[in-house]
Amino acid sequence: MTLSVLHLVNHCERGGNVHLAVDLACEQARRGHHVVFASAGGRFAPLLERSGVRLVRLEQSLRTPVRAARAVVTLVSLCRRDRPDVLHAHMMSGAVLGRLAATASGIPLVTTVHNSFDRHAWLMRLGDRVVAVSRSERQLLLARGFPPERLDVVVNGTVGSVRSAQEIGPPAFSLPRPSITTLSGLERRKGVHDIIEAFAQAAASAPEWQLIVAGDGPERQALERQAARSGYSGRITFIGHVEAPRQVLDQSDIFVLASAAEPFGLGVLEAREAGCAVIGTCVGGIAEQLDQGRYGVTVPPGRSDLLGGALRRLMTDSEALADGRRRARQSLAYYGVDRMAGEYLAVYEAAILSRQGSARAAGGPLGTSSAAGK
Repeated sequence: MTLSVLHLVNHCERGGNVHLAVDLACEQARRGHHVVFASAGGRFAPLLERSGVRLVRLEQSLRTPVRAARAVVTLVSLCRRDRPDVLHAHMMSGAVLGRLAATASGIPLVTTVHNSFDRHAWLMRLGDRVVAVSRSERQLLLARGFPPERLDVVVNGTVGSVRSAQEIGPPAFSLPRPSITTLSGLERRKGVHDIIEAFAQAAASAPEWQLIVAGDGPERQALERQAARSGYSGRITFIGHVEAPRQVLDQSDIFVLASAAEPFGLGVLEAREAGCAVIGTCVGGIAEQLDQGRYGVTVPPGRSDLLGGALRRLMTDSEALADGRRRARQSLAYYGVDRMAGEYLAVYEAAILSRQGSARAAGGPLGTSSAAGK
């Protein structure tokens, strides 16, 4: 079945939910679907266009009634003109606008909950079908009252995407080796403060090792002060935002993600693909990706002492490090973008059938969906 899909994303800049939306849209276009990406634009726009995805400018701000009304009118007009088979919202503003447009045009809405830790995540329940990005995330959403009959699981998959492929190549800079890398937004939830504390505990045992902190965010100055107090500031380097994370990971030996909450954690998957030994907290999608320790080391969140012990072992035992890097590369095929795209197609079909069934039960028209004739 060939479908017409309209993705709703705030922008095309970096970020885990944007990466997944871009990867999915490009793969859907490669499969022959008609794909439209409605956003405020950004760095991934040229990649989307090269992949056959049509771009539409749509400011999805809900900050003022005027902006919200303008966005609704634009989206409803787009739906009535292009008659997509499904709307797919990846952010909360898109879920609100998508619900209004779906109601007005009779098009089913699918929402993906990328950031369940956000206090407004309950808005993603507005979808006719709601997607959790990991199995553990589905259990969390069920506990928060998301309806089980409308809640699907599509585990994130980026392996083999055109976006990740374009990042592979000669690095634009060199990192010291051997190195431990953490790559994330520098916010409290990501647990970078625990990583710095853990490194300070292990650093004396392996004086050649360096810690690379990649990313930016509101906690950066506080983290830099913590690093300065640690006694190892000369071995802790903050490199800020990086345009191509894979080029950092390809030069890293160990990757650490110490989040307190994480629906999936794309950095873990990208680090595994790059062949880093991985240490992650046993929360959400991190523990699921590492299969509770089969493909990496898991530690409880907030336990810098246990994290420090795990780091020390990998930093001082070359065989343990080599084994960790080998295990990280195992079973990556499941996380391919092709599998993810196929599972989303099944979700779309379920949403379309559900909407058609509701229309029949109400005795009205089947809506604008054209999937039945494709």
